[in-house]
Amino acid sequence: MTVSQVARTRFAAQLPDPGHLWVRFTPRNWRGPERAWTDFASGALRGTAGRRQSSGGWPEPPARPLDDVFYLPPVEPSTRAERDDLVDEISRQGGAVLVQILPSEPSPAGPSIAVYDLLQPLLEIDLPALQSLPQGSQAVWPLIAGVTDDPVLVRAGLEALARSGARHLQALTLDLAPTDRRWLAGEGDDEQRFARLFHSPPPSERDFAVRAHAFGFEPFLPRPLGGLPRDWPAWIPAQRRLGETLALVAELWLRLGRPVNRGQAFYRAMRYVDRCRHDLAALAREGNLGILDWLDDDSRAVVEDVIATGESRLLATLRGQYLARGGEVSE
Repeated sequence: MTVSQVARTRFAAQLPDPGHLWVRFTPRNWRGPERAWTDFASGALRGTAGRRQSSGGWPEPPARPLDDVFYLPPVEPSTRAERDDLVDEISRQGGAVLVQILPSEPSPAGPSIAVYDLLQPLLEIDLPALQSLPQGSQAVWPLIAGVTDDPVLVRAGLEALARSGARHLQALTLDLAPTDRRWLAGEGDDEQRFARLFHSPPPSERDFAVRAHAFGFEPFLPRPLGGLPRDWPAWIPAQRRLGETLALVAELWLRLGRPVNRGQAFYRAMRYVDRCRHDLAALAREGNLGILDWLDDDSRAVVEDVIATGESRLLATLRGQYLARGGEVSE
């Protein structure tokens, strides 16, 4: 079945941010697997009892330039070919496609970015599955209080992932509904699990990032870039990297508890940079960045730093503070 033959639904748009894997477009309707899986775009738990995904049709790419990240959640093996058709269609139009798969699955056919969902092997404490990830792979560790945040499990899992040669690992604290908590509690017979599921604060992504960094993993996956529409200027990818830097600055700024208004200003600048059709590097060389009234002073300093040196000193400082051992909760 080709994409043109399937039922037509829509993608929803959201702000791409590093905490949710840079997803811009996410399907409103998806035929997901009949097992628990992590919704990368929202941080929700899907596929559990009472939280089944709709069994409706496949989404159709929107009628607009496909210039950002499309998220395709996991599928049953019987529908992988249909999913791969959708990957091909979006990629041909310039979009970057992030495909979610399980450690036991083969990488999808076609031009896409495969990201492994570690939820199932973590629920089953299946460490060999973690060690089986391909060299250079990317993965998400869903954090659930009392279930996947146990220090012993975290250390053993990180050791297995490091042995596999996985390149990028990102934590995602799940936003659990009451039905999810009841389902997870029923999957184990540990009273401590029940108490933590219902009464503990959400696990800290920062604490996990500190532990993971000790094994060589960065706290965020890099921003995927698609082919972009053919008629777009050649400098657009470099400009998207500027937006990536601003978003990382914003995210780390906010996670470190710094003033919210400035953090949101960095995110605001990132949105404008993504939409800007002026070559910011050229404007900087000419000393004309000041004509952009939407670029606040702090964000302009970041942009100028990256254009001049290829990196942001502010981002390096924030990253160092975020990954400092002092931010880790003692075990």
